[in-house]
Amino acid sequence: MNRKKLILLLVGLAMLLAAAGAVLLINYQKRVHQPEVLEPEVFEKIKVDPDLLIGLWRSGSMYYRYNEDGTGRTWDAAEDIKEEEASHFTWTVDKTVFTHLHQMEISSAIIPKQYQITKLNLQTLAYEDEFGMTFVFEKVE
Repeated sequence: MNRKKLILLLVGLAMLLAAAGAVLLINYQKRVHQPEVLEPEVFEKIKVDPDLLIGLWRSGSMYYRYNEDGTGRTWDAAEDIKEEEASHFTWTVDKTVFTHLHQMEISSAIIPKQYQITKLNLQTLAYEDEFGMTFVFEKVE
Protein backbone atom coordinates (compact mmCIF):
# COMPACT_ATOMS: atom_id res chain seq x y z
CA MET A 1 0.00 0.00 0.00
CA ASN A 2 2.83 2.40 0.79
CA ARG A 3 4.41 1.73 -2.57
CA LYS A 4 1.16 2.61 -4.41
CA LYS A 5 0.82 5.85 -2.44
CA LEU A 6 4.42 6.76 -3.23
CA ILE A 7 3.88 6.10 -6.95
CA LEU A 8 0.67 8.18 -6.95
CA LEU A 9 2.45 10.96 -5.08
CA LEU A 10 5.33 10.95 -7.57
CA VAL A 11 2.97 10.94 -10.56
CA GLY A 12 1.02 13.83 -9.06
CA LEU A 13 4.22 15.76 -8.38
CA ALA A 14 5.42 15.15 -11.94
CA MET A 15 2.12 16.45 -13.33
CA LEU A 16 2.32 19.53 -11.12
CA LEU A 17 5.89 20.24 -12.26
CA ALA A 18 4.90 19.78 -15.92
CA ALA A 19 2.00 22.23 -15.52
CA ALA A 20 4.24 24.78 -13.77
CA GLY A 21 6.83 24.44 -16.54
CA ALA A 22 4.18 25.00 -19.21
CA VAL A 23 2.95 28.16 -17.46
CA LEU A 24 6.52 29.50 -17.19
CA LEU A 25 7.17 28.74 -20.86
CA ILE A 26 3.99 30.50 -21.98
CA ASN A 27 4.80 33.58 -19.87
CA TYR A 28 8.36 33.67 -21.21
CA GLN A 29 7.15 33.48 -24.82
CA LYS A 30 4.69 36.32 -24.20
CA ARG A 31 7.48 38.54 -22.86
CA VAL A 32 9.84 37.69 -25.73
CA HIS A 33 7.31 38.09 -28.52
CA GLN A 34 5.22 40.90 -27.03
CA PRO A 35 7.50 43.59 -25.58
CA GLU A 36 6.12 45.84 -22.90
CA VAL A 37 4.40 48.92 -24.30
CA LEU A 38 5.29 52.11 -22.46
CA GLU A 39 2.38 54.50 -22.23
CA PRO A 40 3.05 57.92 -23.79
CA GLU A 41 1.79 59.74 -20.67
CA VAL A 42 4.97 58.70 -18.87
CA PHE A 43 7.05 60.78 -21.27
CA GLU A 44 4.74 63.75 -21.94
CA LYS A 45 6.90 66.16 -19.93
CA ILE A 46 9.88 65.64 -22.24
CA LYS A 47 9.96 67.74 -25.40
CA VAL A 48 12.23 66.25 -28.06
CA ASP A 49 13.48 68.31 -30.98
CA PRO A 50 14.74 65.78 -33.58
CA ASP A 51 16.91 68.50 -35.17
CA LEU A 52 19.14 68.33 -32.08
CA LEU A 53 20.08 64.77 -33.07
CA ILE A 54 21.77 65.83 -36.30
CA GLY A 55 25.51 65.36 -36.03
CA LEU A 56 28.10 63.04 -34.50
CA TRP A 57 27.65 61.54 -31.02
CA ARG A 58 30.08 59.49 -28.92
CA SER A 59 29.85 57.20 -25.89
CA GLY A 60 33.22 55.68 -25.05
CA SER A 61 34.47 54.20 -28.31
CA MET A 62 30.97 53.96 -29.89
CA TYR A 63 30.02 56.59 -32.47
CA TYR A 64 26.64 57.40 -34.01
CA ARG A 65 26.16 59.90 -36.84
CA TYR A 66 22.60 61.11 -37.44
CA ASN A 67 21.95 62.82 -40.79
CA GLU A 68 19.15 65.26 -41.62
CA ASP A 69 17.57 62.81 -44.09
CA GLY A 70 16.92 60.18 -41.37
CA THR A 71 19.92 58.02 -42.23
CA GLY A 72 22.84 57.29 -39.97
CA ARG A 73 26.00 55.33 -39.35
CA THR A 74 27.43 53.63 -36.30
CA TRP A 75 30.86 52.23 -35.56
CA ASP A 76 33.12 51.18 -32.70
CA ALA A 77 36.55 52.83 -32.81
CA ALA A 78 37.85 50.18 -30.38
CA GLU A 79 37.41 47.64 -33.17
CA ASP A 80 39.53 49.82 -35.49
CA ILE A 81 36.50 50.67 -37.66
CA LYS A 82 36.35 54.04 -39.36
CA GLU A 83 33.23 56.00 -40.30
CA GLU A 84 33.58 55.00 -43.96
CA GLU A 85 33.25 51.33 -42.90
CA ALA A 86 30.39 51.96 -40.46
CA SER A 87 27.07 50.11 -40.30
CA HIS A 88 24.14 51.95 -41.86
CA PHE A 89 20.74 52.55 -40.30
CA THR A 90 17.71 54.80 -40.59
CA TRP A 91 16.15 56.59 -37.66
CA THR A 92 12.92 58.31 -36.66
CA VAL A 93 11.64 60.15 -33.61
CA ASP A 94 7.96 60.18 -32.65
CA LYS A 95 7.51 62.25 -29.47
CA THR A 96 10.10 60.49 -27.28
CA VAL A 97 10.13 57.16 -29.12
CA PHE A 98 13.47 56.86 -30.90
CA THR A 99 13.67 54.09 -33.51
CA HIS A 100 16.76 52.74 -35.28
CA LEU A 101 16.35 50.37 -38.25
CA HIS A 102 19.70 48.66 -38.76
CA GLN A 103 20.37 46.98 -42.10
CA MET A 104 22.42 43.80 -41.81
CA GLU A 105 25.50 43.67 -44.03
CA ILE A 106 25.27 39.99 -44.99
CA SER A 107 21.54 39.84 -45.69
CA SER A 108 18.84 42.37 -46.45
CA ALA A 109 17.33 41.86 -42.99
CA ILE A 110 16.32 44.96 -41.04
CA ILE A 111 16.81 44.89 -37.26
CA PRO A 112 14.57 47.37 -35.41
CA LYS A 113 15.70 48.88 -32.11
CA GLN A 114 13.42 51.16 -30.14
CA TYR A 115 14.33 53.48 -27.28
CA GLN A 116 12.78 56.17 -25.08
CA ILE A 117 14.68 59.44 -25.17
CA THR A 118 15.22 60.66 -21.62
CA LYS A 119 17.45 63.66 -22.36
CA LEU A 120 18.35 65.55 -25.52
CA ASN A 121 20.06 68.92 -25.70
CA LEU A 122 22.99 70.48 -27.56
CA GLN A 123 25.57 68.44 -25.61
CA THR A 124 23.85 65.27 -24.34
CA LEU A 125 21.72 62.47 -25.79
CA ALA A 126 20.39 59.87 -23.36
CA TYR A 127 17.94 57.09 -24.08
CA GLU A 128 16.74 53.84 -22.53
CA ASP A 129 15.88 50.51 -24.11
CA GLU A 130 13.01 48.19 -23.18
CA PHE A 131 15.24 46.34 -20.71
CA GLY A 132 16.11 49.47 -18.72
CA MET A 133 19.62 49.88 -20.16
CA THR A 134 20.57 53.55 -20.38
CA PHE A 135 22.82 54.92 -23.11
CA VAL A 136 24.40 58.37 -22.77
CA PHE A 137 26.24 60.13 -25.60
CA GLU A 138 28.07 63.43 -25.88
CA LYS A 139 27.94 65.52 -29.05
CA VAL A 140 31.21 65.59 -30.94
CA GLU A 141 30.18 67.76 -33.90
